[in-house]
Amino acid sequence: MSEFPAQAPVVIVGAGCIGAAIAYHLGRRGVKGVVVLEKEPFAGAGSTSKAAGGIRAQFSAPINVQISMLSVDHFRRFAGEMGTDPVFFPVGYLFLLSDPGRWAAFQQQVEMQRGLGLEVRTLSPAEAQALVPELNVEDVLGATFCPTDGLGNPHEVTQAYVTHARRLGAVFRFSCPAGGFVMEGSRVTGVRTLEGTVSAPVVVNAAGPHAAEVAAWAGVNLPVQPIRRHCFTTEPLPFGRADLPMIVDMKSGVYMHRESGGLLLGLANPEEPPGFDTSVNWDLLERVVEPAIHRVPALESARISNAWSGLYETTPDHTAVIGPPAAVRGLMLANGFSGHGFMHAPGVGQLVSEWIVDGRPSLDLSPLRLERFAERAAMAEANVI
Repeated sequence: MSEFPAQAPVVIVGAGCIGAAIAYHLGRRGVKGVVVLEKEPFAGAGSTSKAAGGIRAQFSAPINVQISMLSVDHFRRFAGEMGTDPVFFPVGYLFLLSDPGRWAAFQQQVEMQRGLGLEVRTLSPAEAQALVPELNVEDVLGATFCPTDGLGNPHEVTQAYVTHARRLGAVFRFSCPAGGFVMEGSRVTGVRTLEGTVSAPVVVNAAGPHAAEVAAWAGVNLPVQPIRRHCFTTEPLPFGRADLPMIVDMKSGVYMHRESGGLLLGLANPEEPPGFDTSVNWDLLERVVEPAIHRVPALESARISNAWSGLYETTPDHTAVIGPPAAVRGLMLANGFSGHGFMHAPGVGQLVSEWIVDGRPSLDLSPLRLERFAERAAMAEANVI
């Protein structure tokens, strides 16, 4: 292993999709010698490896729509720019609405999203069923569909960012957990590890579900909690076709998309306590399968082939915290993506690198400032799955 770097222009804590994207974009902007510290033996071994891979811009908060649109622009160019196989498949997201109030809210959101330039439309139940003939739409009032939403490959994206960040001068230290900050008054000036201490004028917290612990090293109260989320996959199915959109049933919360010829099924458990347990709770399977079969009756004959769980890094308003905390200098936060980390990684990588190099990002990220919680200025993201 190479000698531990004693100094760096930027240190990033965490080599998941967010940390790797930031390292790459800093390299593109000419920042050489970025150091990325990762406690796992390889990049993306934590929450990124458990991500369902969805990529969407159908959010209720305009800032989330904007970051998604920026990220999709990157995903569209990704294979050509990075020399990879295709990593983005724009099959669309189909949201199904059965509650009058929620349906009205989604129709208002569509107007907001269109105003931001998103290609999204409302559908009648019959139009939704024409898109996915296997759907049961007897209780559906309407749907929204965005064809530029889709699915991606978290592993390939993260590894490509690492490869190219290294070519641009970044140094990744795996199995090297950060253990604390070096502080000079209210300024972070470095990071301690068991291998040594690396000094830097800027440290980025990209520690995923461990973000609150890392922020606390600087005395920053970051309201990010790890919440376990499950995915179950079926064996191959006749309708597990390549162009099947992501289906989100807002009545039950269940979502499903194609996976290895079958379907991936997911559903948030509102009773799940915060914690770092990533074992599979098989008792949840029935709660997922029942509403899934109601929405897609052909699933009744499906067999479950696999299951896993990962951690959402969740904030109280289900929206990320990005930017420097007001009370501490030298620290940049990129945390609390609440299940949107992979889909937002390309855009966040660009924006955080702009903030570090230029002093400001090209998109107004003030809605994502940490201080919004104390100011009671937070507006909860409603479209959480």
